[in-house]
Amino acid sequence: MLELITTPSFEDVAFYWYLILFFASIFGGVVGSLSGGAGMITMPLLLLSGINPLAALATNKLQACVGSFTGAAHYYAQGLVDMRTNAVCIGIAVVFASIGALSVQVVEVVILSKILPFVMITIGAYFLLSRNISDTDRATTPHKALLYGTCAGASFYGGFLGVGIGTLILTMLVSVGGYGLSKALASSRWIVFSINIASTLFFVLSGNVLWVLGIIMCVGQALGARTGAKLALKHGTKIIKPVVICLCFAISTQLIIREFF
Repeated sequence: MLELITTPSFEDVAFYWYLILFFASIFGGVVGSLSGGAGMITMPLLLLSGINPLAALATNKLQACVGSFTGAAHYYAQGLVDMRTNAVCIGIAVVFASIGALSVQVVEVVILSKILPFVMITIGAYFLLSRNISDTDRATTPHKALLYGTCAGASFYGGFLGVGIGTLILTMLVSVGGYGLSKALASSRWIVFSINIASTLFFVLSGNVLWVLGIIMCVGQALGARTGAKLALKHGTKIIKPVVICLCFAISTQLIIREFF
């Protein structure tokens, strides 16, 4: 009789995936601090590891909290973030991300998954073609109602699914808020952290987080996010803009293949 050989695992995850996801979280942390979109790196791999989608989403949110906070704290220490200016958006992010996190546990996400790649293509095209993207602020008095409404919708999505939320928030601050790119990236990290921490709380309460894997990925995110923030501060628009464009088009291609082919 042939003996059945099984791959050693923990938390229903094969051991080798812990190593893969650790290095993926480092890379995701770098990408997140440069352009948002760390979840575009880590989430597909979490699903590929065989974790059920809700546990994958919950664990991804946990490690994203650390990555977004590490980048946010570094940008704040460099004086790029005015917390009073961003206070309303942060408050909106907490409320609507919480609603999104509650909704995803009872609602199918199939339709949203099919729409997302086209949203990412639009964002990539905006960064590629727009002449207004620079490190200079363009609007001293942005359209606050439009900014807050957009923030509410993006924050709901951030709590609901969240893949690419950093890039969405970055685009919102540049296109609607009129922020310069470096300032937008710094402020977006605080808004994204607020979205992540609010939604993670609900996933923790629902018992969906894989803690050992999540903590390992948190360490990777912290290492990567700090490195990415240093690169962004050193090179500004010259590095942020190309990373956003490449990320959007690469991931939209990946999502289109997965969802439609």
